[in-house]
This record gives sequence, structure tokens and C-alpha cells, in this order.
Amino acid sequence: MTATALVALTATACSSGDSGSRVEGLCGPAADSAAGKSLREVLGTDDFTAEALVSDDRFAERFKQDLEEWGGGPNSTSPSFLCRFVPEGSKNHVLLGFAWSPADQPGKERARGGTVYDVSGATGTAVPLATELFAPCELGGELSGPSRKAVLRADATLTVDRGRDTDRQRETRELAFLYLMTREAAKVLGCENHPLADDPVVKPLTGSTP
Repeated sequence: MTATALVALTATACSSGDSGSRVEGLCGPAADSAAGKSLREVLGTDDFTAEALVSDDRFAERFKQDLEEWGGGPNSTSPSFLCRFVPEGSKNHVLLGFAWSPADQPGKERARGGTVYDVSGATGTAVPLATELFAPCELGGELSGPSRKAVLRADATLTVDRGRDTDRQRETRELAFLYLMTREAAKVLGCENHPLADDPVVKPLTGSTP
């Protein structure tokens, strides 16, 4: 399914104050959860709109269908956009999406440039307005074979105010958030290898700014 089709699905949103905790599913991590705290650190505020572009069940259904249709091809699938977070009174946002990428490409090649990081064993990358994270997601049944030819790729587009933090501080914060959200998405998908079980520890590998 194309990214455009997913975005076209009816979205649900809540706004003001502790809004994220009132959106159901992946896009509404509780304020006191690791993902909820990390989201607020990235946004720099507790006052934001959280929007679910698709329900968790629909996301899992369509995302698995994408994997079945992909079947081990040489290119990544189109991203399935899941959540959007917008600080109150701002035109900036964080947009979260997922795709499948070939597992047989080296980690740094999958990362496609930018600063490459190790995030508790997963490969991550960061450029000025986006981060990516790659993690294995082994599924059962008919998807067992295709899922072992692919890795789960999480994408976050971030146009929020980064303040005066250095690139490394900002990228560390954003990759930790992406890791925690990807861990929750892996649970919804039913990844049998339980990826990203540890707390996120972000270590730069290449091209980092002190």
C-alpha cells in the first residue's frame, strides 16, 4: 500500500496539554512511559497535538501485506505513515512512518548517509531533518521467509525547534525516541524475535559532531 493511501485514511487527534496520552494506540504513549517522556523531550513541550493517521490494527494489517507483496525485492517498500505530533501553536511537526528494507544490505549502506549510530545494537542514522532506525522483525507463518529477508525501517521527519543543542545531543534524543516508538510498533506487528528490548543507548559511529 502506498504512503499516500495510508495518509488518506481517517485520522484521529487530540490536542492541548497532555494530549498524547489521550490518543489511543501507538500514537498516544502515556506521559510517564519511556516513549511518552522521550516524545516530550523531542517536542520540547507537554502541549501538543497527537494524530493517529491509521489505527494500530490497520497499520499492522497493511504493513504485513506490504511485506507479502514485496517478497524480498531489492528496494525498500513505500513508508506507511502512522503518527504526527505537532507542538501547540506551531507549524512544525514530528511525522513517524515505517517501511521494510532489504536485510542483505550493509547497515551503513541502508542508512544512506548522514551520521551513523549504534542504538543498542540497531543501526540508526540522522540528517538535519530526519532520523532512521533499522531493526530485524521476524514474523511467523507465511511471512516467516519474507520477514527474514527484510528489516523494519522506522523513519521520523522532525521539523521541531532544536534550541541550541549540538547535533549530537539532538540526534541522540531523536534516535532514542525513534527506538522506543519502534519497539512499541514491533509489539503491535508481533515480531517474534522481540527486537529493541533493551533501553536505548545511542553511540555515534561516523560523521558525528562533538
